[in-house]
Amino acid sequence: MSGVALFQRAEGLYAQGKIQETFETYQKCIRKILRDENPTANIPAILPDDFPRETLGAVWRNFVGFFRDPAMSFTAETAPEAYKLLNSFRPTTTSKLYARLERTDRGKVLLKGMQITAGLTLGLMAWDNRDRATASKRYKEALDLAATHPPFSVLAPGAVGLERWVYMDLQETKENLGRLVQNDTVHAAMVGGAPQRRDVVDLPIGHIRIDKTGEATTESATMFATNECGKCGKRDVKLMRCGQCKKMPCESCFLSVNYLLTYIMFPRLRP
Repeated sequence: MSGVALFQRAEGLYAQGKIQETFETYQKCIRKILRDENPTANIPAILPDDFPRETLGAVWRNFVGFFRDPAMSFTAETAPEAYKLLNSFRPTTTSKLYARLERTDRGKVLLKGMQITAGLTLGLMAWDNRDRATASKRYKEALDLAATHPPFSVLAPGAVGLERWVYMDLQETKENLGRLVQNDTVHAAMVGGAPQRRDVVDLPIGHIRIDKTGEATTESATMFATNECGKCGKRDVKLMRCGQCKKMPCESCFLSVNYLLTYIMFPRLRP
């Protein structure tokens, strides 16, 4: 069965309310196209402006959407094979699955779009797990990759398809990341630099998440990184605390909290 046929089958299953089968068929479709077909071939259908024209991009959009929808309950624990596929497209990884995508210029753009949206999805999943440090890291990886293809960051008039979808996804995510970093900074100050790697506390400042549907939710109990580099202020659960001075040295202090806030909230000031 071709990739297009698998995609059509998945949509039919979804219409019947067979969510698990739909999700599994999306994965089969993605792997089929990456293994045997032209990954940049367009889907033979009329699509909304924010829907990728490529069949692979279209099914990928729906695939990551299932991970983002809290009602679906798809996680690394409940769907390990699907999560493995998602994680294989994390911006900082490489995979044999990329081979066909890397053969053409358009394929390379599609690959970046898939990696960016994978990073954003993994960031949202980390956020849902109250792992703010990992969420921030995944978001930044996606933003850095997006900056290498200007159409993802600055939408051209009349742009449709993959570029519009990724651009809109990035805009929705920036607000989440800006709030995440700002809240982590305030919360860590209120806790007073506790020695734990992460703390779960009830504080008067809630975390706001805007999910894929646009719905906003607020949480008061949250997990966040308390470890902060004594030099640049970067927070990360992996920073090691010195046994003598009790500070965390950071070997790769490429982004401070203040710079990250500027990067997200004031994109025109980016270098």
